[in-house]
Amino acid sequence: MSKHPLIHYLKISKAAYVFYLALIIPTGLEMGLRILGYRPFRQVDYHIESSPPNCLIAHPTLGFALQPGDFEVTINKGLKYTVSHGRDSLRVSDYSTVGEMEEDSIYFFGCSYTYGMGVDDSLVFPYLVSRNLPNSLVKNFGVPGYGTVQTLLQLEKLITAGEIPGIAIINYADFHDERNSLTALYRRDLYMGYQRSNSSVRQSMGGSQVPFLTKKEDEFMIDFCSWDELYDHWTFRETFALVNFFQDWDDRNQMRTIDKDGNTRHLFSVIKNLCEQASIRLIVTGLTPSEHTKRLLADLKKQKIEVLDMSVDLASDRYRNAPYDDHPNQLAHAIFAQKITSYLVP
Repeated sequence: MSKHPLIHYLKISKAAYVFYLALIIPTGLEMGLRILGYRPFRQVDYHIESSPPNCLIAHPTLGFALQPGDFEVTINKGLKYTVSHGRDSLRVSDYSTVGEMEEDSIYFFGCSYTYGMGVDDSLVFPYLVSRNLPNSLVKNFGVPGYGTVQTLLQLEKLITAGEIPGIAIINYADFHDERNSLTALYRRDLYMGYQRSNSSVRQSMGGSQVPFLTKKEDEFMIDFCSWDELYDHWTFRETFALVNFFQDWDDRNQMRTIDKDGNTRHLFSVIKNLCEQASIRLIVTGLTPSEHTKRLLADLKKQKIEVLDMSVDLASDRYRNAPYDDHPNQLAHAIFAQKITSYLVP
């Protein structure tokens, strides 16, 4: 017996209704989000080229490292500068041969601000401190992308190897909190930034393991994330504002479960104990002029850690490599060096 035409019509109408809802609801949400100002994902490209290539390379425990050699680097196709990486994979800081005793050595740790992104070797503040204090052995352990977690691993390795500095200066910036916890937003910016910087960098990062601090069952531990697992875009994120909105919401939701500030403070407490056991004088500087940085320095000072606020107004083009780059320029580095020198030799 054939089905009644009305039943057949109702089935077609229901299918059409479901199809209509599946089409109209996402379309309406997409239009609404765009009206409110949301857009598909767009990575702000940060273009780096070096000659010879690969001035930055993958590292199995620190995430990335410096390739030994001399390089000419161009940022965003406009800012050119030269860098020299020693055989020890550190940026050259005019190492003195006078300060061979451990108590005469000053080791700087930090990110691209300490490394001196966008500034020639002789204008970076650890280099200037070396010139100001010629009887001291100054080394620059700063690497672009590093946070406090890399500093801890670097110090542990140095102490284990018996290379114990007299003074360890850790240069802190407020954005290190994201790096120390490897938050979803930092994973995105790190991965996409490297992926789009240039093709040679993309190819060289395969062996990278990026460290981060995590807390499991009330116990802190350092974990590692392989480069290939660092971050993935949802399908069509760069096409639809709706997809970008929901992945951004998911990323931020994940971040709510992470105590970034607590992780950073724990890292400094471990570093403090490490330095005390090795008789290293520890100094923590603040590079970013934010209330968050000032609060951290104040809390570290209460814990009997030496602190120094040497920040400048990095929102001003006067202290940045504007217009091509937001890193501190040579004037900012000169101020950093003067403040550190004055603190060490009042």
